[in-house]
Amino acid sequence: MRTKKKMSRIRINPVVLILINVIAPSMYILINGKYLQYFLLVFASFVLILMRRFKRLAGMLVIYGIMIGIYSITIQDDRTKFIGLFLVVLAQSVPCLVLASVLVSKYNSAELLAALETMRIPRVMVVAVTITLKYIPTFAREFTLIKESMRLRGIDFTLKKPIRSFKYFVVPQLFRCAALAEEVTAAGMVKGIDAPVRRSSYFEERVRWSDAMIMAIFVIGLAGGIVWHTRL
Repeated sequence: MRTKKKMSRIRINPVVLILINVIAPSMYILINGKYLQYFLLVFASFVLILMRRFKRLAGMLVIYGIMIGIYSITIQDDRTKFIGLFLVVLAQSVPCLVLASVLVSKYNSAELLAALETMRIPRVMVVAVTITLKYIPTFAREFTLIKESMRLRGIDFTLKKPIRSFKYFVVPQLFRCAALAEEVTAAGMVKGIDAPVRRSSYFEERVRWSDAMIMAIFVIGLAGGIVWHTRL
């Protein structure tokens, strides 16, 4: 009996995803908006295919298509033109946000720390970036718990009464932020995050051929966009 071999997912160094999300938005100053928008969409699709994140790829394309579709309809009328302009600006950030969501959801704190420490940046910045990235899914989880608690008390989180809903949401979230800060600090102390020497890690985050290839394609695409922009 023949067995089909599944393609293995290409693992990308998290530093590569961080650099892409830092560099790409700033390039709108130097590169034509449409070129960079389409390039980032194709590039993000390519990266997601390499990582075999097909559901996330489909979601990105659907959201992007809906935004561009609404833009094409609303831009025809002066009364709704501002909606289309807002959506097309928002659509430009969709590829970067999707890649950032992969970074947040698919890499744990130890992997992020190990990868960031290879960049030789200050320890304070390494800790700050790691905590920020890992707090996003925690915030979403806390939001769900707070909504459930509000529902049990007969309080609905609704946009019809935004100020009232916001008030009932923010107060418990602030208390939870304080408690989570203490928990994260304690966990970091246990892992020796304040040690003056370089930490060892179970995860070995080195630059692979796939990382070099992705960064090369990214840089070549941006360079091509700058050249094209200067010729216009």
